[in-house]
Amino acid sequence: MFGKFLVNHWKKLVLLVVVVAGIAVWRFWPKSVEYREYLVERGPLQVTLSVSGAIKAEKQADLVFQAGGRLAWVGIKKGDWVNQWQGIASLDQRTVQKNLEKELNDYLKTRWDFQGNRETYNVTTDDLDRYTLTPAVRRLLEKSQFDLNNAVLDVEIQTVAKEFSSLSSPFAGLVTDLKFPNPGINITAGAVIATIVDPDSLYFEAQVDEVDIARVRVGAPVKLVLDAYPEESIEAEVIEINFSPLSLSGGGTGYAVKIGLPPQTNNLKYKLGMNGDAEITVVKLEDVLILPQEAVSQKDGQWLVKVREGKQVGERKISIGWETEDKVEIVSGLEADDKVVINEIK
Repeated sequence: MFGKFLVNHWKKLVLLVVVVAGIAVWRFWPKSVEYREYLVERGPLQVTLSVSGAIKAEKQADLVFQAGGRLAWVGIKKGDWVNQWQGIASLDQRTVQKNLEKELNDYLKTRWDFQGNRETYNVTTDDLDRYTLTPAVRRLLEKSQFDLNNAVLDVEIQTVAKEFSSLSSPFAGLVTDLKFPNPGINITAGAVIATIVDPDSLYFEAQVDEVDIARVRVGAPVKLVLDAYPEESIEAEVIEINFSPLSLSGGGTGYAVKIGLPPQTNNLKYKLGMNGDAEITVVKLEDVLILPQEAVSQKDGQWLVKVREGKQVGERKISIGWETEDKVEIVSGLEADDKVVINEIK
């Protein structure tokens, strides 16, 4: 029976044996190994940190009235340039003016009463201990002094209220927003009337993850590219690193890094809210040993490379320093002109 099976299927059996033998030979036959070879060289290495952000202003003010009232005058338009302390708007001052006049009258009356009491008891100085006075007279004179002090405070309060009914710009700048351009409407206390921005105070704020913030330093060079001007690279530098943390849009904690901008031109080239990308130079080395990242591997916490010595290739332990996306600094374990290889099994 078995002999008949062999006779009928011998061709298939031979083919099966050939296939199995071929697989075994392919599996266990020594592979040819080719090497890519790198020469350890000395050269410059610049480590950078890429971040994104937007333009903000150091001097930006929302102008509000401390009290509500009818808007009587608006002296600006959106887009106007204003000088420091220039008038912006004012409320109807008739009520506060009348209140101020009333308080001045009350002050004069209180002042006369105060002076009359002192003349009655022949008191010419503020030191009442110098005079022989009954307790009742002393209390009367002290009350007159308190009333006079309060009258002075009432006048000062009304003077401040009158000042608060007018708005002026705290610095020179551009009117970027005007909520109420037309007088005659009632304004509530705290409502923003106008926004003033000093274009010369603009800066670029980048958000840096907390894992990278220790690598950033004040004065570090920056290459900045704004989305509005993609063909222009702005040479800048880090001018401030915020001490307080912020929440990053993608989650996690970061810190705001302030990057200076060049002075504004007449056409106000840089504008609030412009987005961009910044490349912060972390370190710039001039003469160090460099290898491509792919030539270095790590095993059990130890950095390794494969070095060709004559016809032999062996592993060598090394120490690395700064890294970029494609290069790594070799601190020890290699010398210039050493030949480092990468296996490529063919």
